[in-house]
Amino acid sequence: MDHFPVFYSVKGRSVIVFGGGAEAAAKLRLVQKTSANIVVIAEAFEPGVIDLAGTTPVLADPLAALLPDNVALAYAATGDAAKDAAIARRLRTLNITVCAADQPDVSDFITPAIVDRDPVIVAIGTEGTAPVLAREIKARVERMLPSGLGRIARKAGALREHVAGRFAPGGARRKFWHALFAPALDGAFERTGFGRAARELLAANDTPEQGFVSFVGAGAGGADLLTERARQRIDRADVVLHDALVAPEILELARREAILVNVGKRAGRHQMRQDEINETILHYVREGHRVVRLKGGDPAIFGRLAEELDAVGAEGFGFEIVPGVTAASVAAASALAPLTERGQAQELRIVTAHGAGGEDDVDAVDWAAAGASTSPIAIYMGRRAAPRVEARLLTGGRDPATPIILVESAGRAEEVRVHATLATMSSAVGTLPGTGPLMILLAMRSREIAHPAETRAPGAVRTPKSLLQLEAA
Repeated sequence: MDHFPVFYSVKGRSVIVFGGGAEAAAKLRLVQKTSANIVVIAEAFEPGVIDLAGTTPVLADPLAALLPDNVALAYAATGDAAKDAAIARRLRTLNITVCAADQPDVSDFITPAIVDRDPVIVAIGTEGTAPVLAREIKARVERMLPSGLGRIARKAGALREHVAGRFAPGGARRKFWHALFAPALDGAFERTGFGRAARELLAANDTPEQGFVSFVGAGAGGADLLTERARQRIDRADVVLHDALVAPEILELARREAILVNVGKRAGRHQMRQDEINETILHYVREGHRVVRLKGGDPAIFGRLAEELDAVGAEGFGFEIVPGVTAASVAAASALAPLTERGQAQELRIVTAHGAGGEDDVDAVDWAAAGASTSPIAIYMGRRAAPRVEARLLTGGRDPATPIILVESAGRAEEVRVHATLATMSSAVGTLPGTGPLMILLAMRSREIAHPAETRAPGAVRTPKSLLQLEAA
């Protein structure tokens, strides 16, 4: 971010608007909603264009006018770009924060699009790059938020001291506010009922908060592949224990006060043993926290979920499983290659080349049966084991010409896809960047080869020259 978003205090201070025409009027309509002392300075005011109600108008040259004390900020909006820039330079020498209309290069701040449910204020900015987009977003947010939300916020503010006396900081207090505000955002208290709902919740929350674990699937890509339930659990978590490969934008969904702990394991770089992860989960849940164990893909598919469930369940703590979109589904969707196809496959094999015994635990899979079959196979964590997997499948009788799709970093902006055959699989793996998780899809027919113009999102299809040479050979 080049602009840090803040809410600036103007109570009891002055805000200056320079200009007497339409540009100044637009800025004035914004600041007139605040409690600031508003001073408008111009050489002339256009009647019927600018509303000076509640302001102190000053007829003077903006470049020479005397300025009030204790100025919070100022707008230069005379309609003359050169004059506005000169005003901005003058104010900067006086250490006054200034915005020159439509001139971000000479401004200290920009004004966001604002959704006003005072005291609930939503500010939307694009750092000046797309103001029309900001206004479109504002229109959508306006439709989302109940008109009486500000009244509810003020009533909630009056309750804060009482709630703080009832609940210690942490999960129990947040649980109360979440239970109260969730229906409020749906318009449940537009006219009445907020006070009664608060009293009922206070009576129902006298029992101490118990620790709870949500095993949440983060999906294989960005935040747009999360389920709504997953988003909600991340937002409400006190502690998020996450895999190393969870996308940064998903971690951004956690509250700033939440504790984030990277407990992930990556090939060749194990940060924590599984028993240490189990104990870390238990440590936080014993303290009464709402814990999210955030796993890449789906927690129940090669996510070591069973071991963590057993550890939590053995101590009697509550838990839930929130499914996620597994990497095989994301990779297949990206490559336009259905995991199963009517008339072609009656089963789908999902295997990992990285078993409980580690990276060399390839033979824990019955590759002979997989080789003898024609069914599609989705192979997780197969980068290092690719040469051995290829050899096992060929030895088992699988056709060397069986199509392979390699998808690295499935569902992310940096995704790369490579088409190969079983006979060239291990060589093709070597052409990939090697920076993200790899999914190997075997015996799945991709539509992107037939329609290349329609298959460029989200990643670029990459067929290295070396691979083409291998296939030709």
